[in-house]
Amino acid sequence: MTEQWYTIGSFTFPSSWGAIIASFVLTFLFLFFWNRKASDWYSNAILIFILVWKLSVIVIDFQTVIKHPFTILYFHGGIMGYWLGLAAVLLYIFFRKVDCPSTPIISWMTTVLVFEVVLHMLHDDFLLAGIQSVLNLMMVYFGVKKSAGSDGRMWSGQIFVLFTLFQLLLHTLIGGFELSVTTWSYLVMMIGLIFLLTVRRKTKSE
Repeated sequence: MTEQWYTIGSFTFPSSWGAIIASFVLTFLFLFFWNRKASDWYSNAILIFILVWKLSVIVIDFQTVIKHPFTILYFHGGIMGYWLGLAAVLLYIFFRKVDCPSTPIISWMTTVLVFEVVLHMLHDDFLLAGIQSVLNLMMVYFGVKKSAGSDGRMWSGQIFVLFTLFQLLLHTLIGGFELSVTTWSYLVMMIGLIFLLTVRRKTKSE
């Protein structure tokens, strides 16, 4: 999918950034009304991601930052900083005590749902946005309902895998098979969340 650019005043940004910001804000609002504690956890995770992504420029381009300290204000860590930010969020999830293990999964699924829909809308693919929003919303709703049961951990994990594979399938149908940053993010978060939550569950049971 070719990146499109938008301008608000003197600020110019790509469509992917607009979709990311919308996904953060709308997911937070959903969690705020669904589970107040989940919204607190989510806002902390987003703050960690942004700070690590932004400040990672110190590590990635140390010489430039030493010579020009104000570089920190205007630049970020790029793709490497993005992956460091995701890694920091996964570590936060592992060590943070969450009331329900399925909460991080539902939060991520909602983030992806909003991101995909808004991105399609910014690219004027309203039909595709509508179809994907309905299908994704059904899986998120099903995940929320099933996570409340006694076997919620098992259900949320299975729905999460199905949800992720569905996103990869749609990306393949739309633009052909391509391991982009987006698809890699979906795979990394799926494997990372399931692995970390499983390890934490085993640690608590010992």
